[in-house]
Amino acid sequence: MSVAPASAYGAWFYAGQQDGSRRSAARVLPLVFDLVRPSSVVDVGCGVGSWLAAARQLGVEDVLGVDGPWVSPDALHVPPQCFRQRDLAHPLHLDRRFDLAMCLEAAEHFDADRADSLVADLCALADVVLFSAAIPGQTGTDHRNEQWPPYWRGRFEQWGYVLVDCLRARLWDDPEIEPWYAQNAFLYVDAGRLAADGRLRAAAEETGRMPLCAVHPGVLTMFSAPYAPAVPEPADRRGSPRRFMPRGGRP
Repeated sequence: MSVAPASAYGAWFYAGQQDGSRRSAARVLPLVFDLVRPSSVVDVGCGVGSWLAAARQLGVEDVLGVDGPWVSPDALHVPPQCFRQRDLAHPLHLDRRFDLAMCLEAAEHFDADRADSLVADLCALADVVLFSAAIPGQTGTDHRNEQWPPYWRGRFEQWGYVLVDCLRARLWDDPEIEPWYAQNAFLYVDAGRLAADGRLRAAAEETGRMPLCAVHPGVLTMFSAPYAPAVPEPADRRGSPRRFMPRGGRP
């Protein structure tokens, strides 16, 4: 198991994403907090702590971020005591639990053989996990394990956690939210907690209203742009997709 050297996640990496992360967190977390009502939050793969800063703005003082040595203390958006430097290529042990664990667009940065233990780490930290991970073809810096949601759902189910898809429909059309969060954000909830919590049970009833595997238009535009012509051909001149052409190449 490994992650990229620090050079892959330099200051430029976080500078390019922190504004979008901050805007997204300000829109997403109120929805999550309305369901979970957390007094403590941990973010695994927190980067500079944009999501934790948003949690603090919502009144949660007990926050902790965990990430690698490439995160400069000077760049943190939370106090230094709210950050732990850890090699996340290896299992994480914090010896405490939180009301909410987050892992947002981080899981794809680890080798596939870290997937099972990463999910185990998250389940050990909280009954409710806000999880978002890149899908195949999303692309990004040092993406090593892009997977569709069922891949991660199966791993959470091994620990008795249930996928609750109550966020995406609310996030999908919000221009303030980065499209990868709108596309990939799910809650995973311990089955016992879900059975005992009326708010979360009501949220779980929304699961299934959207296809589990869906590509946001913003993400589609992002990774298809290199293949699209600068000026589309007129409709009457566009060729049919080759796969739909009959033998002989004529309609």
